[in-house]
Parts: sequence; C-alpha cells; structure tokens
Amino acid sequence: MLTRTVHNEGGLPDLEQADRALIDRLVADPRASGRDLAKALDCSEANISRRLNRLIAEHAVRIRAFMPLDRAGLSASAVMLVKSPDPEALGRRLASLDWLHFIATTGPINGPADGLVAHGSVVNGTALRALIDRNLGGDPLAPVVDVRLVLDSFGTQETSESHRHHWRGGRPLDRVNRAIIRELQRDGRATFATLGEVAGISSTAAAERFRHLIDDQLIRMLAFPEPSRIGMRASGCVFIRSSVTTDEACAAATVVANPRFVAMVSGPNPVVMEMCAADGRALQALAERVGALPGITDIDLHPYHAILKESFVWCGAEEA
Repeated sequence: MLTRTVHNEGGLPDLEQADRALIDRLVADPRASGRDLAKALDCSEANISRRLNRLIAEHAVRIRAFMPLDRAGLSASAVMLVKSPDPEALGRRLASLDWLHFIATTGPINGPADGLVAHGSVVNGTALRALIDRNLGGDPLAPVVDVRLVLDSFGTQETSESHRHHWRGGRPLDRVNRAIIRELQRDGRATFATLGEVAGISSTAAAERFRHLIDDQLIRMLAFPEPSRIGMRASGCVFIRSSVTTDEACAAATVVANPRFVAMVSGPNPVVMEMCAADGRALQALAERVGALPGITDIDLHPYHAILKESFVWCGAEEA
C-alpha cells in the first residue's frame, strides 16, 4: 500500500472546502495575519485561529522557511537508491541522521517495499563520501547503494530563476540569523516574540532580522499542503532519460506531472522529479504519460510506500 506515513498515519479524510480555501490563502502568503485571513475568507479571526491550529496539528499544511542548500553552506547533495532486505528498519535507523532530509521506502506498486529513496546534503563531496561510507558502507541492510549527485535544481516550488541567480547577499549568516532560520524551518508562523526568544534578542530586532533575511533572499516562506489530504495518496520519484536537452525534457514533463521538485542528477537517467497522484494506479499512469512524451527515451519510477522522514531544517550546523 502506498501511503504518506509521516503526515497521515490516522487515515484522515480529505479536507473540507473551507480548509482548502484557508490553505490556498496560506500558499499565497504563509505568514498572513489572522485578521487578513479572516477578511479574505469572510469569517471571524477566532474561527481562523481554531481551523489553522487544527490543520497544523493534523499536518494538513506545513509552513516553513525554505533556504537554498548552498546558502546554508551545503554544497554537496545526493539522491540515494538503496536496496534492502528490511527497508523500514534501515530507514528508521537512518532517520536520526541530520544530513538526511528525506527517507521513503520504495518498491513495486503492487508488491512489498524492497528499498529506500533518500535525499541528503552536506558541506562538500568529501564529507558526503565519508557519511555514506560510515552510515551505509558494509551494512547488511544496505547491500546496494546507488548514489546520484544533484547537479542542479530547477522548475520547482522551492526554487525560481530570480531566487537562484539574483541573491543580494551582503549581510552575514551569523549565530542570530541561524537561530531565527532554524526556528522558521520548524515553524514558519513563529511569532517575532518566539524568534527573539530563541535568538536571544528583542522581538523588534527579530522582526528586523526577518525582513533582512527575506530582502536578501536568504529564505522564502512557503506553505505545503499535505497531498494525502487533498486526494493525492500516492507519490514517488521518476528518473528520466531523454534525447532532447535537459531543459526541454523538464519543461515537457513538468506540464504533464506538475512535480513537487525537479533536479538534474548524475547517472544514466539525469532528470528526477517527485510527483503525486490519487492512487498507485494513477501514479503509474502518470509516469507512463511522461515516458510517452516526445524526446523521453526511458523512465524509472520509484513509488513511495511510506515516508519515514521529511525535514526542512538544514540551516548550516556550524555557527558563524
């Protein structure tokens, strides 16, 4: 069975229309005030507060600060495909590792899980090799580890041309900024009072720091609806090989699949994208539609059976 174990273990029902409307507003403005949300949705602030607290508690929406990995000092990223006789046990163990941001069991849509898909990021290639050797090398639960280095990310909710290529920079990523970013990566609607408390500064200074982080394009505030609550109960990643340029392949596949992210990686199928569908059959059909596009010569689908870890907290571990 394909599921999103981390965020919908209780098999919660699809969201009501009012919940979806609130999430749509948050996607447009993740830190919109209760007053602005109430005005836009024509209801009371108390109603908005109760509904939003429930949606967050149910993980129906996650509001986070997104920080490009390179700005956090993490210049080496990889997608790993790990074959395993007990992928859940291996995934649960690996979930404690900070450098791994995403872990999901994978396998045939109509069969048992037989491996993991994992994403990780570290400061450089040497550190990546050392961590893979230390955490996976020689492990009987990980007899085959296929590492695909991430060469570029593009065309996703998390990145854009303006955000990637027009970084203003200028202000240092010091201890205070790192503390604020880490808190926003955990709770994107944290108040300035909370941000000031975790950073050891006043709420006014925290508000100013927040504005600088946004203005300098060090972070973006994003809201992520939980796919399983909007009828998308199956997800997975597909690796794509093409006879056309990478940009052309990505553009065509993105129109069909509406992926959550797209990246260029090393290996024989150099484009990887994550996509969601109503169920496993629909996910397979979606991958086949991508594979049938002109210029696409091969696809390799890895459906997620269960998501064991999905973290947005990757502000650099080292303090300035």
